[in-house]
Amino acid sequence: MPTRPKKAYLWGGLAFVKNTLLALLAAVVLGLPAASGVSCARVGAPVVAEEPSADTLALVEGLGLFERGDYDLAREHLRESARSESTWIRAESFLYLNALEMELGNYDAAGLHLNRYHAETMRLMRDADERMARQTTRLKRRQEIIVVVGIVFAVLVVGGGVWLGRTRRRESLPAVSAAGTPLQVGNFAHPEPESEDWLAAAEEFKQTSLWEEIAGLAAQKPGREARVLTTARQEALDAELAERFAGFAGALRAGWPALTGGDIKLCCLSLLPLPPFGRAICFGSTETNIVKQRKHTIKKKMGADDRGRAMFDFIFAPR
Repeated sequence: MPTRPKKAYLWGGLAFVKNTLLALLAAVVLGLPAASGVSCARVGAPVVAEEPSADTLALVEGLGLFERGDYDLAREHLRESARSESTWIRAESFLYLNALEMELGNYDAAGLHLNRYHAETMRLMRDADERMARQTTRLKRRQEIIVVVGIVFAVLVVGGGVWLGRTRRRESLPAVSAAGTPLQVGNFAHPEPESEDWLAAAEEFKQTSLWEEIAGLAAQKPGREARVLTTARQEALDAELAERFAGFAGALRAGWPALTGGDIKLCCLSLLPLPPFGRAICFGSTETNIVKQRKHTIKKKMGADDRGRAMFDFIFAPR
């Protein structure tokens, strides 16, 4: 046999091995139908035997005749199977026709069959790529839908929780206005005249020179360089608050004995239209954190029951 045909046969054999392995891989991953009449729907699915088609039977018969040396009859069967609608069967048929013609020395015909075989295997790979692309697109769409649904569900859950919490709080916590609405929660009652007295005391304090001094200091730009009440002026303020807010301070001590003098002082200042910076100045500081910390402490001491929450909200209502 001439040297060149042998090389052509060798390269054709290598191409066959490469393309067959790739095609088998595509068949396993994508579930493409096999040419032997047995189908695997997908990886891990049970193998289901099917009735062999006429094209499959012709291919198998042609292969058997080729192995027994009956080349003419084998060629007829293989040509019949090469007209199959199945790309797999056509590819295998052209492969064996190539081998048959090489065996007989018909190199031109063998080359044509080899080209047809390569074309069929390339078609198989293109189909596999397209199917993989479709599956990838479907998977991405499903993932996007899952993400969107998850986000919407989370927003609904969080929003619903916030709304429900606020609704329950409004239902369980009676409103107490700064204009003197009676504060009555459980068995702890502040009649309207008394709450009006507390707010009236705040209005009277706003007429004093001490208030003018505090308001002027509160109007400063917040910072460490800002001026604060001196120790002497703080003592004067404490005495003024104790006198004007005696009823309010007494009610706080009776209801919540754990409150300290500093706590009651902040409660009294909170009945006045002072920002956190202005209240801090009354404690001799420019740091508003001390006001926030003491306010948090007062809230804890008043407790989480309706009585404590109602009084706390009344004291620290915006003014």
